[in-house]
Amino acid sequence: MTKDRTILVGLSGCSSTGKTTLAKLAAEFIPSAVLIHEDDFYKHDADVPMNEKYNIRDWDSVEALDMELFKKELETIKQTGDVATELIHNNNVDDISKFDLSETFKKELSDQVKTIDEKISIVIVDGFMLFNRQDISNEFDLRLFIRAPYKTLKKRRNARNGYQTLDSFWVDPPYYFDEFVYKSYAENHKHLFIDDDVEGKLTKEASEIIHSFKNDDDIPIEKALSWVIDQIVTCCKK
Repeated sequence: MTKDRTILVGLSGCSSTGKTTLAKLAAEFIPSAVLIHEDDFYKHDADVPMNEKYNIRDWDSVEALDMELFKKELETIKQTGDVATELIHNNNVDDISKFDLSETFKKELSDQVKTIDEKISIVIVDGFMLFNRQDISNEFDLRLFIRAPYKTLKKRRNARNGYQTLDSFWVDPPYYFDEFVYKSYAENHKHLFIDDDVEGKLTKEASEIIHSFKNDDDIPIEKALSWVIDQIVTCCKK
């Protein structure tokens, strides 16, 4: 069936907010959805900037990603509804099969997504640098921002075993979350928050175009996933 309209959904947030897991789960419940990870636009290891202070690669800098290729991909999707770039998926996300979702809950979500017009193509993009640049942010029809407190993010990130890169395997040094992950997140997203406080509230201007959800450890995966699905279904009906 020929699709008449493409909805580009951006699902962003700091590392360890759960955004990639939610994007992956949402894509599973929406059969027609295509999922793209911004992480697949990382440069080769040797092209990722070196941090002179610590003498390590800065994987959380904007320069670690091929942002121009990423932007071009988003533009192509908007124009054609198709994914043009042949991506190498490193699949750095928890196994979503560990979530024991009830059959009743799964049916509720399935019934909800069935209300989406079959002529709408949905492309879900997850990444940690989707709303830092206005020109990139503007490409999305729906902007979802997953948040969690600093302590929660640090605990989750420190529990991870490492990340597959294009050329090797990366394991965080003990200081990496504070000095790289969180510092980069704050620097690149502070303009979205009142008084530049990334632990606080979005500015009025940002909140008008970005929908945010607090995904702390006490939030059931069902609640977070329901929110994402509801946002996508609502957007498709506009």
